[in-house]
Amino acid sequence: MVDEAPPEAVPPPPPRSVPRRAWDGRWQRWVAGLLAALFLIAAAALAWLDTDGGHSFLANRIAAIRSASGLRIHVGAIEGSIYRKAVLRDLTLSDPTGPFLDAPRVELDWWPFAWLSNRLDIDRLSIPQAHLRKLPKLNPTERRGPILPGFDIRLMQFSVGRLSVAPGITGRAQTATMAGDADIRGGRAIIDLSARTLDGRDVLTIALDSRPDDDRFKLDVTVNAPRQGLLAAMADLKQDANLRIAGKGSWSQWDGQLDATLDGAPAVDLVLAARSGAYSARGTIEGSAIAGGGLVRRIADPRLAVRANGTLANRILDGKLTLRSAALDMTADGAIDLRNNALDNMLIQLTLARPQALVRNMRGRDVQAKVRLDGPFNAMGYDYLLTARQIAFDKTVISDVRAEGRGRGAGRGPLLIPLALKACRLDGHGDLVQTIVRNFTLDGVLQLKGQQLVSNPMQVRSDKLQGKLIMLMDLKSGRYDFGLDGQIRSLFVRGLGVVDLTSKLRAVPRRDGSFGLSGSALAQMRRMDNGFLRSLGGGLATARSALELQPDGQLAFSGLTLQAPLLSLQADGVRHRDGSFHFEGSGRHDRYGPLQLTLDGRIERPTIDLLLQRPLDALGLRDVRAHLVPDADGYSYRAEGGSTLGPFDGRGVILLPQGDQAVVRVANLAVSGVTASGDIRPLPGGLEGQLGVTGPVTGFVGFRPVNDIQQVQVKLTANGASFAGPTAIDVRRGSLDATLLLDPAGTSVTATAQARGLRVGGALLGRLALNAELVDGRGKVRGSLSGQRGRLFDLQGEAQVEPDSVRLSASGTIDKRPIRLTRAALVTRTEDGWRLSPATVSYAGGSLQLAGELGAASTRVEARMQALPLSLLDIAYDNLGLGGMATGSLSYAQPRGGSPTGKAELRIRGLSRSGLSLSSRPVDVGVNAALTPDRLATRMLFVADGKTIGRAQALLTPLGQEGGLVSRLNAAPLFAQLRFGGTADTLWRLTGVEIVDIGGPVSVSADMRGTLGNPQISGQLATDNATINSPVTGMRLRNVKARGRFSGAQLVIGSFGASAQNGGSVSGTGRFTFNGIGGVGMDLALQADNAALLERDDIAATVTGPITLRSDGAGGTIGGDVILNRSRFTM
Repeated sequence: MVDEAPPEAVPPPPPRSVPRRAWDGRWQRWVAGLLAALFLIAAAALAWLDTDGGHSFLANRIAAIRSASGLRIHVGAIEGSIYRKAVLRDLTLSDPTGPFLDAPRVELDWWPFAWLSNRLDIDRLSIPQAHLRKLPKLNPTERRGPILPGFDIRLMQFSVGRLSVAPGITGRAQTATMAGDADIRGGRAIIDLSARTLDGRDVLTIALDSRPDDDRFKLDVTVNAPRQGLLAAMADLKQDANLRIAGKGSWSQWDGQLDATLDGAPAVDLVLAARSGAYSARGTIEGSAIAGGGLVRRIADPRLAVRANGTLANRILDGKLTLRSAALDMTADGAIDLRNNALDNMLIQLTLARPQALVRNMRGRDVQAKVRLDGPFNAMGYDYLLTARQIAFDKTVISDVRAEGRGRGAGRGPLLIPLALKACRLDGHGDLVQTIVRNFTLDGVLQLKGQQLVSNPMQVRSDKLQGKLIMLMDLKSGRYDFGLDGQIRSLFVRGLGVVDLTSKLRAVPRRDGSFGLSGSALAQMRRMDNGFLRSLGGGLATARSALELQPDGQLAFSGLTLQAPLLSLQADGVRHRDGSFHFEGSGRHDRYGPLQLTLDGRIERPTIDLLLQRPLDALGLRDVRAHLVPDADGYSYRAEGGSTLGPFDGRGVILLPQGDQAVVRVANLAVSGVTASGDIRPLPGGLEGQLGVTGPVTGFVGFRPVNDIQQVQVKLTANGASFAGPTAIDVRRGSLDATLLLDPAGTSVTATAQARGLRVGGALLGRLALNAELVDGRGKVRGSLSGQRGRLFDLQGEAQVEPDSVRLSASGTIDKRPIRLTRAALVTRTEDGWRLSPATVSYAGGSLQLAGELGAASTRVEARMQALPLSLLDIAYDNLGLGGMATGSLSYAQPRGGSPTGKAELRIRGLSRSGLSLSSRPVDVGVNAALTPDRLATRMLFVADGKTIGRAQALLTPLGQEGGLVSRLNAAPLFAQLRFGGTADTLWRLTGVEIVDIGGPVSVSADMRGTLGNPQISGQLATDNATINSPVTGMRLRNVKARGRFSGAQLVIGSFGASAQNGGSVSGTGRFTFNGIGGVGMDLALQADNAALLERDDIAATVTGPITLRSDGAGGTIGGDVILNRSRFTM
């Protein structure tokens, strides 16, 4: 047998590898250890906090807290255990202005770990003594906690043993005490609080026991707050106040009463009830009980009826409130979450019966509002609808108003309220305003912050208006501020035309609370239907003005400026409540010069008063007044004024037919016995019509536009015509035949004028002939005239006229001595005026060269004379009577709006002056003068018979800046000196005083200060052999001895003696008054002794007694009370 080998052993499979878990459970030990460490650290920290070092740390941390309200707490030291019984030393509470409460010791027995179960647990809080320095004034803060706390409260004992109140709070020092306890948890509330002052005047007690499980409810509140007491000061009351809440019953049924008085008068009367958690109140609150005079007080007046009911569960108040007064009826229905500070679907419905409670001058009908509120107070959702059949402010009535919007509060910052406002129409301001604002809409956003309502720029639209509105309203005071920037396009004004308006308006209440409106407006005419006004302005006008609504309801326009192509005007005015206007203004018309305008009545056709100061210089028209009164056909008018031909007056009508051409119907235009009448039509190209002229002057004046250019045709004949103008004009015979074409590019004139026996003022023209031929402003004008004015003259001239220049050549005789323009006068147009190139006049062997410029910027004159006879001046100044020949130069420059400057260097040989009966002795005079903007300096030298007889110098500085040159010189400070030793008549006769003549040798030494208008002169005058003659009386005095002194503006003659022609004597005193540019006055008091003082061919007299001679420089009188020694007269 074969032995079998044993089977080979099979090795067992290797054991399965099991992975080891990380940390082998060590992480649990690490976590446990970490938690244990943290616990130990926390326990150690808590234990350390209850040590002296921990107490100091807590006190420092408390002092470092900076709350948003500004409340700060300082604890001097902490004793005992902070976890059970602790004593706080030197507790101080402060507001932003400083400490308001001090307590040396505060004892606290509490269990802080009760917070872990959401409970505040205090066994005892005792303050043995405290000092109230003032009432705290903390900063307002936007942080809002729950109205009712979300935790339980257990305060077993609270007391303030002695609270000292500083005198500054109530006006006197007081002491109060407080005690109480509270237990609020699990739907139950037990509160017992008592506070009173030691004098017993201020009392506050609250006793509440609400335990639903025990069917127990008790409420008892008493408040006594006398005026100037502690409670009144804390509540800011100015009256004695008392409040009492009492009732009886149980949780399932309790009935009570709330009564409050102010100064003993009922303020609040409410009936209270509680039914198993359902509460209700009904009664009244007097409007006078609401402090201040704000919106709430105005709405509650005179009495507010209150009705409320609801439930309070889980800190949610759910119910309904109704308030009614004379001003409003309001209902609020919804819930208030007092724990989360939120509203739950609160619907407020309001009817405003007296809108003036909201805004003082507001009225309305069917003013209603609905507001729905939902969500937290700081992010509340809302939507609202405001409707009113009618809202009125004063006489402004807005109909069918609807405003609505919705949004949500944004937490901090103002509440944004979207607004979409619509109104159908606005009445009270006439049809024009009603048309402008019909179908008015307003879209924008309002911002409510506190009791201030502000808007962003809101879009305003209507049928005619587009713009933006900004508003601000204080709901507390009722004040408001509105600003409107608006545009009105293509507004049709009946009888006036189509206008575009742009305005910026602001509405604010006045100090008396009435509605105020101010701003500015711009009006631009797009079409002018009033033909008369269109022709007056020369086209379409633009007006700007400031606006203000007056307390009496009238709209005032101030600083109004009107610009038209031909007219610029500044005015002030008013729009009356009846829609009529009144404007008064002044301005300038390009054709008619300065004017004053008054409009009164409806703007489309007002009464017009027009004053044109200088409407037509060519005719000398001055102060032309026109009065236009509107009527059914247009206007009737009267006009009056002055002209070269004399005063005139006229009357007529201006016909303005609807859709037809205006007609000016001149019924009568009269001047110095000459009358004109006819019809004139204002056409686009000018005037068309004819005026017939009758009286001493006959003919016509015709008007006709030719190719849009005004043509004027004149054919007039004068026979024995006299015109009583400023300068009297008499015409024995004359004629005028002229045709004018008034082209702005160049006037065309064809004219012939002749006159015989023409007197103009003091000038007698025996013959006058003029002939003009101008085409487009180019041509010649020839003329000749002969006559007399001071001197006989016979002159002929020719003017070559170009659009920008006039060349004049002339010759003739004056006093039968030849005069001629040896160099023609060339006047050329400059950029802003005219310039005279040097022109030379030769006369009687002398010459005068003239040049200058007259422009908007300045006026300049240059003159050079060579042996020029001064008698030539008689042509310009009748009866001047100067003699002599002048050589030298004179320059003068006057910048527009500036001060003039000039210079004169003159040598006058043989200067004299001749009057009616006397001529002065010739004297040679040298004059140098310089005028600058602030001074005038001059020196003069007098020479007779080759000998210097006098010197004078004067300085006037500084010259003022107000008035013309003469008034500035008359008022400027003066320094002058005169030294003269010669014959008196040399100077005296130059004054022009002829009632008396002074001659003979005289010595004068005078210094002058002051002003020309009021000179202060010092010096003296002496003569030993002078003469005094009077050509009026024939008096001749010789051997005159006189001594005088200058005093102020007078020469006082202290001693005077003279011999009369018959051997008699005259003595006396007198004074001469120097009136600057006004002349020399005289007042002489003489004593005659058998003196021949009246010695004329027709009458003579020798008298004894007092005689006076007085003169103001222009005329004088002689008087006396004398004995007539001898006399004669000739019949």
